[in-house]
Amino acid sequence: MKKKGFSFSDHLEITGIDGLPEIKEGDDLTSLFFDALEEKKMTLEDHDAIVFTSKIISKSEGRVVNLSVVKVSEAAERIAKETEKDPKIVQLILNEAKEIVRMMKNHIIVETEHGFVCANAGVDESNVEEGKAVLLPKDPQRSAERLKKEIEKQSGKEISVLISDSFGRAFRDGVTGTCIGVSGIPALLDRRGEEDRFGKIARITKEAVADEICAAANLVMGEFKEGMPIVLVRGLKLERSESNIKEILFKKEDDLFR
Repeated sequence: MKKKGFSFSDHLEITGIDGLPEIKEGDDLTSLFFDALEEKKMTLEDHDAIVFTSKIISKSEGRVVNLSVVKVSEAAERIAKETEKDPKIVQLILNEAKEIVRMMKNHIIVETEHGFVCANAGVDESNVEEGKAVLLPKDPQRSAERLKKEIEKQSGKEISVLISDSFGRAFRDGVTGTCIGVSGIPALLDRRGEEDRFGKIARITKEAVADEICAAANLVMGEFKEGMPIVLVRGLKLERSESNIKEILFKKEDDLFR
């Protein structure tokens, strides 16, 4: 059954792309991706979606901070005492934050300069050397667009690229894969005006397809030792679209949780 923007598929293939080296600043992720793909004896097909963890984007773009050089402000010291967090991590969070949304023991929820509402502004000490922290990519939307352009040029296929990070959610425990940059497919699929199986017309439903893809990919990527920083999702039947991750972000005045 054809729907606006997509058609249904009865299955998806989600394949982890492993075998990449430890990523460092300046590494060419496109070349490393194709090397790993060749090692798995795989080739790209039209409509494939390629999901990259934000961490390897950040590492390649030099967004790794040595904590020994972080200068801690009075505000960071005060918040660190209130939240029982490392003052240097708190300082990095403040550097990346547009606004503090909520604080409690071991938790600082902020709105980042990108417009994401998340814990610790995405500052992360996992899967990086001791004494260092990784920040979110400076502009993950631009990074997704660049990678899509490079991969399409080299492969000759029409693909999409998504950048994923692990975020928590309001009223739910635990984290899930969440999209922070997307190119080639819609971030948000507006399904208003469609009929359900009983002929009723949808009036409010918009589907966060970019987040759904990243959440599915995260089941293969994992969070720690899995070593799957790139995932290929095959079987999507979304129409091509040059969307922007900002389409999926609430304006503050429309956000019921703030």
